[in-house]
This record gives sequence, C-alpha cells and structure tokens, in this order.
Amino acid sequence: MPLKLTYLFGLFFILSNCSLQAQYAAFSHLNTSNGLSENSVQSLAIDKNGFLWVGTVDGLNIFDGYSVTTYKKDDHPEMAANNVIHLTCDSRNRIWLGTAEGITWVDEKRNFHRVVINDTVSNFASRTIMDTKVYGPVLYTSLGQYYFNEQKQDWERLSWIPEILQYRRFNDAEPFEENKIIYSTDSLVLILDYGTKQIIYDQPFKEVVSLCRYSEYELAIGQQDGVVQIVDIRTKKVRRKYQLTSELNKKRISSTVTEVRKAPNGDLLVGTGFSGITTIDKDGKMTSYLHDPINPRSIAGNITWRVLGGTNGDMIVGTSTAGVSIFNVYNKQAGYTKVFGDENGNYYDNYISDVTEDSKGTIWIGALERVIRWDKENNRTKFFFYYSPQPIFTGAQSIEIRAICTDDADRVWVSALGEGISLLNEETGVFTRIKIDTTLGPAAKSNIVLDLTKGSDGLIWVATNAGFYTVNPITFKINPYTNHPALKQLSGRRVNAIAEDANGIVWLATHNGMYLYDRKTDSVRHLTNADGLSSNRCFTVYFDRKDNAYIGSFAGFNIVMRDGTIKKYGKKEGLRYDYVAGTLEDERGNMWIANGKCIIRFDPGTERMDFFDENVGLTADGYRIGSFWKTKNGEMFWGARAGINYFYPDKLATHPSVLKVNIYRADMGDSSRNLSGNEELSLNYADNSVILRFTAINLKGSKKVFYKYILYGYEKAWQTGTDIREARYSSLPAGTYVFRVKASIDGVNWIDSNNTITIDIVAPIWQRWWFIVLSIFAVVAAAFAFVRNRQRKIRQQREALETEQAINYFATSLNEQQTVDSILWDVAKNCIGRLHFQDCVIYLIDEQREVLVQKAAYGPKSPQHYTIASPIEIPVGKGIVGSVATTGRPENIADTSLDPRYIVDDEIRYSEIAVPIIADNRIFGVIDCEHSKKAFFTQRHLSILTTIASLCANKIVKAHAEAEKREAERILMDTQQKMSEVEMQALRAQMNPHFIFNCLNSINRYIVKSDQATASLYLTKFAKLIRLILDNSNTKNVMLSNELEALKLYIDMESLRFDKKFTYAITIDPGISTDSVEVPPLIIQPYVENAIWHGLLHKQSSGHLQINVSMLVEGMLQCVIQDDGVGREKARDMRSKTATTKKSLGMKLTESRLSLLNKHAQLNASVEIIDMYAGENGSRLAIGTKVILNIPV
Repeated sequence: MPLKLTYLFGLFFILSNCSLQAQYAAFSHLNTSNGLSENSVQSLAIDKNGFLWVGTVDGLNIFDGYSVTTYKKDDHPEMAANNVIHLTCDSRNRIWLGTAEGITWVDEKRNFHRVVINDTVSNFASRTIMDTKVYGPVLYTSLGQYYFNEQKQDWERLSWIPEILQYRRFNDAEPFEENKIIYSTDSLVLILDYGTKQIIYDQPFKEVVSLCRYSEYELAIGQQDGVVQIVDIRTKKVRRKYQLTSELNKKRISSTVTEVRKAPNGDLLVGTGFSGITTIDKDGKMTSYLHDPINPRSIAGNITWRVLGGTNGDMIVGTSTAGVSIFNVYNKQAGYTKVFGDENGNYYDNYISDVTEDSKGTIWIGALERVIRWDKENNRTKFFFYYSPQPIFTGAQSIEIRAICTDDADRVWVSALGEGISLLNEETGVFTRIKIDTTLGPAAKSNIVLDLTKGSDGLIWVATNAGFYTVNPITFKINPYTNHPALKQLSGRRVNAIAEDANGIVWLATHNGMYLYDRKTDSVRHLTNADGLSSNRCFTVYFDRKDNAYIGSFAGFNIVMRDGTIKKYGKKEGLRYDYVAGTLEDERGNMWIANGKCIIRFDPGTERMDFFDENVGLTADGYRIGSFWKTKNGEMFWGARAGINYFYPDKLATHPSVLKVNIYRADMGDSSRNLSGNEELSLNYADNSVILRFTAINLKGSKKVFYKYILYGYEKAWQTGTDIREARYSSLPAGTYVFRVKASIDGVNWIDSNNTITIDIVAPIWQRWWFIVLSIFAVVAAAFAFVRNRQRKIRQQREALETEQAINYFATSLNEQQTVDSILWDVAKNCIGRLHFQDCVIYLIDEQREVLVQKAAYGPKSPQHYTIASPIEIPVGKGIVGSVATTGRPENIADTSLDPRYIVDDEIRYSEIAVPIIADNRIFGVIDCEHSKKAFFTQRHLSILTTIASLCANKIVKAHAEAEKREAERILMDTQQKMSEVEMQALRAQMNPHFIFNCLNSINRYIVKSDQATASLYLTKFAKLIRLILDNSNTKNVMLSNELEALKLYIDMESLRFDKKFTYAITIDPGISTDSVEVPPLIIQPYVENAIWHGLLHKQSSGHLQINVSMLVEGMLQCVIQDDGVGREKARDMRSKTATTKKSLGMKLTESRLSLLNKHAQLNASVEIIDMYAGENGSRLAIGTKVILNIPV
C-alpha cells in the first residue's frame, strides 16, 4: 500500500477512535446514488406528514423513507430557482422555498406557486421564511419582510420591521414562540415579537453564525470560532460555554460552527465546517460524529451545513459534498464494525467465524486466515495471521479460523479448518499446532475441527466432522471416547457444536440430532426429529438461566425444557428465515436469536417475538452459524458474513422509530392526484379503477415495514404484506368506499395513517336512486300491466279455446250430418248442450212464401226429438228474427222487454240473440236463441254463433251439392257402363271378322293346293271354332274352359296350316276350375297368334309353344305364352327385309280391350313381353319370347 494512502487511513482511524462513544450512531445515507438531485445540501425540512424535503444547489427533493422524488425548474416553471437555500413548513403544511431569485410555495397537492410582491416583482432574494400565528408565513426578502393579507389577497410589506434587520446583515433565524422569532445579524442577537411589533430581547455578539431556543429563557448561540454559548435572555448572562475542537496533525484546533439546532431529547446538534457534527447533552457531554471512510455507517461527510432535529428523534444532517446523513437520537443503535484495521495499515472486511472473550475483556475473533484481537474499549486491533505449514501450490491460502476459545490460563485455542487445533502465543503471534495421535480414532484423525468449548472440568472439548474428543490443556492428553460404551456411537459422526449445561450434561449437536452425555450416570440420550426436533441437522445449542436448551438448526429452533418436553419454532410460528445461527440470553431472561438476516428478541413466557434488523443498525448480510458471544458485562456480539454487530440488549431501540403513515397519491387511468389529509375521490363508473399509493415514513429507511390496508365497503378483511406500498383496485362497483392503512415495524404495534381516502364510484344512470325508484315503479306498473294483460290474455285464450273447442265440436258434429234436417237439429241441440242456452230455434226461409219456418229446435219447443211443439212461421222482416233475415246482420238484444220487435213464442225471455245463416251472399235462415236472464249473451256468444251459422250454411250448401253430385255420378256411371258395354261389343265385333278372315285364307290355301283331307280337317275345326266364336260374340265373358277349347282349336288349325312346324302344350294349374272362371272371349288368342307368326314360323327348325294358366292371386288369372322362336328383334329384321310394316290387328284390339277392362276391374290387367336370350361373355342368342298376360277374373 502506498505510504500516503496508509497514512490517510491511519488518520481516519485515529479520528474515528476519537468519535467513538458508548452510544453507537449508525447513520443511513441519502445521496445521488439514491436519487438525490445533488450532494450539496442547502436546506432541510420535515412536513407534518413526515416527508423529508431536501433543497440542494440543483433541485428540490422529497424523501418518503423508500425513494426520492426530484423537482426542478425545467419541469416546474413556478419554481423560483433550482438552488434552494431555505425550506420552511408552515402550520398549514405548506412548504416554502427561499432562493436567491424569489420564493415558491408548494401546497399539499404538490402544486407549485410563485410569490409575486409589489404587484409585479417575483425576482428577489430570500434567505428565510418564518411562520407566525399573527401573520402566517413572513417572507424575509431583499426587499423587506412581507406577509399575505387574506382580505386583500395580496402580499403586503411590514413597514414597522426595525432597520437593524436589514437583509444584508442577516445570518440566521429560528422560532422562539408562536409569534416570536430569534434573529442573528453580523453583530447582534435579538428576539422580535410580531404580535406586539417590538424587540423583546437584544444583545450584541460577535461572529454569530447560528442560534436556536435552548429552554424557556435560554438561547444557544453558535459562533464562528467554534464556541457555543448558553445565554439567559432575562439576565443576558452566559450560563455555559462549550468550545468545539478537532484534531489535525495530532494538534487540537477550534472547529467552525455552521448551524446550531435543538434535538427533541434536549441535546444540541452542532454542524461544523470540517469536523462532522457534535452533540451536547444536558450534562454538557460532547459527542463528535466524524466521517470514517472504512465505516459505511459513519456520517457521510465532515462539512455539515445543515442540522435538523425531527419530532420523533430523527437527526438530519445536510453535508456540502455527500448528501444527507440520518440517525435517531432516541434509538440506541447496534454497533457494527465491518472493517478492522491495525496500526500497520492492514484491514479485514470479510466474514466472522467465531467470537470469544478472555478474562481481561479482550474480544478474540476467528476470521479468514487470521485471529483478530480487538480491544473494543480503545478500538485497537491486532491481527494474528495463520500460516499453514503445508506447502501452498496455488500461490495463496484460504484457511478459515473456524472456532476459538480460551482456557483457564487465558490461552487462546483455535481451529484452522483443515489444520486441526493450535495454541496462539499472544506475545510472539505464533500458532503451535497440537500434535494428536491419529490412531486414536476417526475424530483424532480428522483435521476438520468445527467447534472448541471449555468444559466445567477445564478440558477443551473438540467437535470434528468425524466425532469429538477432549484435550487436557495442561498435559495435552487426548480422550477420543472411541471405547466408551455409550459415546462410541458418535465415532465417525459429524459434531457441529458442544455445550455443557448447569448439571454437567454435555450436549453435542450433530447431523443426526442431539446427543446428551450425562457424565454422572455415564449415559447418553439421543434426540431426533422423531422426538420433536425440527431437524436432525443441529448446529448450535445454548442454555438459559432455567437450564432449558435452545437448539438452532436449518428449520428454526427448538426448546428442550427441563422436564424433557420439546417446543418447536419455525416460519409458521413467526420466524422470518429458516435457519437459526445462534442464541443468547439477556439479563431480563429474554432470548436473542440470530435468524437469517435479523435478530429476534424472544420472550419465553409470552412467546412474543420482536424483530431487529437494519432499522437499528444491524447488518443485512446475514449471520454466521455459531458465531456469537455474550461478554461478562452483558454486551452481545454476533459474527456476520461481513463484519460484526454488538449491542447491549437493554439499550437497543428502547424508543422505537415512530412511523408517519400517509396515503399520498392516487393513480387513475392516465392521471395522478397527490393526496393530503382526508380526501374524496369521485370516479365515473366507466373509470372505476384506481391505484392508491401509501408509505410509512421512517427516515432511516423504511425497510421491512408491515402494512395492513382495507377498502371498507369492498373488502371484508385487512390485506397484509411487507414493504408493499400500493393497493390496486379494478372495476369497482358503484358505491362509496373508505380506504385505510396501518403500518408497523414489529408487526405488533400498529400505526394508523394520517388520512383516509373516500372513493365514490358515481353510479351510472341506471343505478341512481331516482332511476331505481322510477324503474321499480315502471317495473311494478309493467308487472301490474303484464299481470292484467296476461289475465286478460288467459281469459281471452280460455274463451278462445272454449270457442275453438265449441266450434270444433260443432264442426265435428256437423261433419257427421249429411242432410239439412239433421244439420239443423244437431246445431239446435248443441247450442243448448254446449253453450248452456235455454232455448234455440232454427228458421229456414221459404222463398216462395217469404216466411221463416221453424225447422229445428231444442228446449221447451222440442219436447220430443225431431219434433217441434206448436211451430210458428214469421214473415220476413217482422220481429227480431225477421229483421235479421232481412238485413243479414246478427243482433244481440240485452233486454227484450225494451224491444217492440220481440215476438213471444212459448214463453217470455229477456235475452235474445239472432244470427243469420248466410252462404254466397244468400240468406238461408236464422239461428235464434233466448235466455231468461237479461244481458246474458256476450260478444263471445255472438262470435260462436256467427261461426256456427257460417259452418251451418256451408254444410247446408255442401249437403245440397253432395246430393246433386251423387245424382250426377249415378247418371254418369250408368251412361259410362252402357258406353263401355257398347264399346266392348264393338271391339268383339271387330275381333271376330279379323279371325274369320285369317281362317278362310288358310282354308283357301289348302283348297288351292288340292289337299282335300287337310282342308276337310281344317274346315271341321274351323266350323267348330266358328260356332264357339258365334256363341260368345254377344257375351261379355266366357268360361275359361270354352276360351281354352277355342284356343286349342285355333292352334290345331295353325299347326295344320303350317304343316305341323311346331308343337304346343297347354298346362292348367290344378287349383283352377275352368268351368267357374270367366274371362273375356278371345283375350289369349292374339298373343298365341303373334308367337306363331312372328316367332315360330321364322325358325329354321321345328318350334314349340308352351301355354301355362295359373291363378296369380285371388281375382287375377295369369296366362304365360312362351315360344322358342327367333325372337322379336330378328322378326323385326325379317319384316324390314320383306318391307312388311303391318302390325297385328288382333294385338291392337286386345290392348284396347284390356284398357277398357281396367276401367271396371278392381285389379288392373297387364301384359309383359320378355325377350329371352342365351349365351355369356357378351354373345347373346335369341331363344324365344315370353308373354305374361294378367287378366282380372
């Protein structure tokens, strides 16, 4: 290290020694690395919500305990200047900024306002603004002192201010009482009473740079030469005088005072030009706080321009080069040494493995590659470097002094990890390694020593990663306990820590639970997680005054009570972290537990846990397992991963920091609103999402603060979290909600926020009360109308259904009636039966006589069915019935006694309804009904009767038409029958000559050929056939036997005619009686003829004709004519070649006969002609034709 640098660190080290006092001041810092706009601080103020305002040479800053918000003139044009030389918070929580270019004030909404005096002047200098009760804020400017006249809404100059308070002579000002301000000029100190407009005190002083009220009748006056005087304003005598000095080059020199202010606890805070700050308590004890470059918790810089005491004990120091430093005069901070340095310029800033104390109170620390001897009272450090005797091949060594203890002779025993155990010679600094016989077992062989403990018997108990052993510190004799009947089970096991309780029982913490060795009974008890331990991996063990054992592990800690019961404490029971590094007990019986990155004060009686962390000066790096110690005077030491913490438990945070809880901003969509005090946010229903931001201000750093918040009206339970500073709500329903926040440092004592926020989500028009009332009224009215309408519709539907059912009944009943009389009687009967009328009479018009005649009735007029008693006739046009018959319009008479047209029939009735029976604009009659009750008939009755009358009229018309149709059909059928018979007879008449013509041609051919025998035979058959034909010529049908006999005669004649070129066979189904079945005459013969002429005769060889007669179904005779001739296709070719186009007349006539036959038969006659082929693979050979003839019989 260069000589200059070594000297500089040594100087700072000496200076820091001078500043060390019984109370540890751990400063937190705020500078440009935290967001401060500039490190040169000009002014300080704390508002009523606890926010720290910092004016610098380049911008205004607000600190909320978490982060810094910066304001500059570029973004806020109303700022007079970026160099803020003075800050004041008035009684209305407004912040006033004094600059060399004017004054700006900031309201609670964080809006900036520029001060304009003398109507137009805004550019002027101001070094202070004092708040008074009578005038409010008084602006001390280069143009005089001004106040704001509320009535005139203008700034007015205080003309009575004494000439001695000229701006150029001003040095400092501080409030004395609500209307009294203390001023210091270049040569005078005075108190000006703004209420009486008089100077109530003045006294000359030289070089006064700052002053403040010290007591009811005393002032504290700081002078440039480092003197602070306490002056009684009644007697104008100096009561006490303090000279502030500092050391430079080992010489005492006077300090330069920059500012004097009073702390809440009554101490004086004195800022200096180059010597940090000094506190002067009521007893006159001065404590200096200087910047230490190797101590991050010392004051940030020695040039301190501003000091400010907060109401809750915060001491704010503004430096000219290093930003802001903060500590609390009430909180007894834990000491923290991160860097150790000796007088040779060596430094150490790494982890601490173990701590112990010798009989002289010197602290011995096990660290990396060294043992540290620390005389804490005098802050002197000496390093004892450990050098391994083993060769170093890497060029460096990294040996951890894992464990350290002292024996009865105050000798220091250490274990260098991997090097076994050694004794330190404090005088020479030499470590002497203890030689151990490695044949004594695994523990003696192991060089990994994890813990060293001096037992009550003076022996050194050694824990290794392979068991344990004891060493006699005088003889160095080793006892490995490898042959011990109870302890040999520990041989080879890792032992992390060893401790002895008040009963002499040795507790061994291992990776396999706890082993309790009772030397009195020479027995061992083994505890594991099966017995209730949180984990089998135990690391530390400590005993309280009641001899209860506290066991630390990676899963919290356990308490093994004296009665053997085991209690378990982990994260579920309140721990912040999983592992416990160590446990100590204070004088009040509280247990202090190193839990991860915090230390817990645990009350065994109430099981309450109080947490201490960075807020009280503890490190945030986390604590090393097994690195803890309590000195004889009760101070606790905790080795950390970087440095060491120490404190007296009864002095730590006896006055916890008071949090200032505020809800300070609301973010709504694209806009933000700063909040102060109880406010109401009114949001539209469409913009019903909001983010509420809050903070619990602890100027030393609001870390690990517990929060609770709730939105009453929306949430039922408080939401909780650590260091959460916002609450998000989206899509809030319409309504009014109240947002509240609480905060706590320890999770037990909760502080409510200074303000609450009411959120009013404006209901949409459809959710407002008047709209709801109108809507309810409309709904009720609509429901009432709906019910009424539904009832009406139900009634109408019921009536319509009844009407429809009645009409359907009438229509169905009328459909069954075929005559006019039956129709009328049916209507009259149903009018009484279905419609519950008392009397119903139906009249028909006799057009020739022009009277209405009673044709049907039901009721008293018809005592017997189809009988009318005393029928009457009514002339058309007379009475109600006659009037309806004349006009064709129905009438409903509610009271017949009032109608002179009423004609009494059998008895007087008071209600009458008459409906005309009309069809095709023709009136056939009237349906007349009566009832004895007045106004009995309704519109429904009229509708039903009108429909019934229409149905009746249509039915009457239809009945007439049906009768006429039936008569016409009868005449037509008779005519058609006769025509068919004539036509059939004509066809038969055409058939017979055709057949005879063909036969005579055949006979003629035989005669010409002179074949007399054949001609004779042929003629005989012909004569017989002619006789049959003549017998059947006038008959519609003939017996099947006669038809088949005639067919056989014909085939025989054709066979003779063609020289028996074919054979034939006629087969008759046995089930057919040929004498009982009738068929049309000569119906089969044309198809047989066609088979012979066009099929068999063209065949080169002889052919065969087969005729099969069977009954296809009942009433249908089937005749199949099949030949094996040349087929129809070849026959057509032959006709084409011979130019013959003549079609068989017999076939044509037979088709016509079948067509006529189908008109009268229930089953249709049909003919199917099938061409028959033989052959495969595409080669088709015609082998004949089949004709299937179906004849209805």
